[in-house]
Amino acid sequence: MNNDLETVGFELCPADMMGSNPKWCLSVSEWNLQFNRWITMPDQDNLMLCTIFFDFEHVYGSKTLIEKLSQSIFKSIENHDIFLTYLGRNALQNPPPLSFFRQFLVEESGEHKNQFDIKARSMMPLVDAARLLILSHNIKSINNTVERFKKLVELEPQNKDTYLFCIEAYKDLLWFRTEQGLHNSDSGRFIDVQSLSKLNRLKLKRSFKAVKSVQELIQTRFKLSQLM
Repeated sequence: MNNDLETVGFELCPADMMGSNPKWCLSVSEWNLQFNRWITMPDQDNLMLCTIFFDFEHVYGSKTLIEKLSQSIFKSIENHDIFLTYLGRNALQNPPPLSFFRQFLVEESGEHKNQFDIKARSMMPLVDAARLLILSHNIKSINNTVERFKKLVELEPQNKDTYLFCIEAYKDLLWFRTEQGLHNSDSGRFIDVQSLSKLNRLKLKRSFKAVKSVQELIQTRFKLSQLM
């Protein structure tokens, strides 16, 4: 499966977070223990693993296995509710990517020097926010970022404008990444901001306002100001 995905354009994970790694081929009981350990000991490494593996979904076989695993995760979170606070703090690690002078924060060195990392600096903050907020409602059946925000619109009508803004921003970011990827024959992750038109630079900056809005909501809800 990994090889076939690579063939059609999905890059293999450099950290080997893939089904081809025996480390991640576990029974339900082993996964239950794994998730419980990450939730009860939420250090930086375990939080990173949670953000990766919490987005599992059913592909083939018995859905009962997925349901059992989801129930176990929510039970662990319920018994260690401080975990969501740590996950919230982790979701705020990437603030809106503009400098004090409203310039794009670009890579300072390496292969992609002076390019903008659209995945890490703008898409992942929205992905992390949607995951955290939907988990706080004990919902594990939705793993798509846009669908998560749509569900949050239903669950929290008082925050409807913020979540609709996040949906619009995430779709715009997907468009930017896809266009860049097709143009450069790569993943589209790194963008030469100077190559964008003035209109597209403004449109990209506008998406950062959605990141700021949802991060402010998270900071207030999970009382994170004193932890930052």
